[in-house]
Amino acid sequence: MSDEKQSLPRPGMRRMKLAHAYVPFQYYSQSYPPREALDKGTLFPELYMPYRPRRR
Repeated sequence: MSDEKQSLPRPGMRRMKLAHAYVPFQYYSQSYPPREALDKGTLFPELYMPYRPRRR
């Protein structure tokens, strides 16, 4: 099957809207030192969000 035929909407999907993505513009301001970035899994402090499971 050609790529053009695969990208056409299927019969039941004609009234559905396509998704819209939103990605806010990010400004590079600071970074972690390499060793700390490896420990935290990111170079950018704005992206550091450690996982804290809820207590039940």
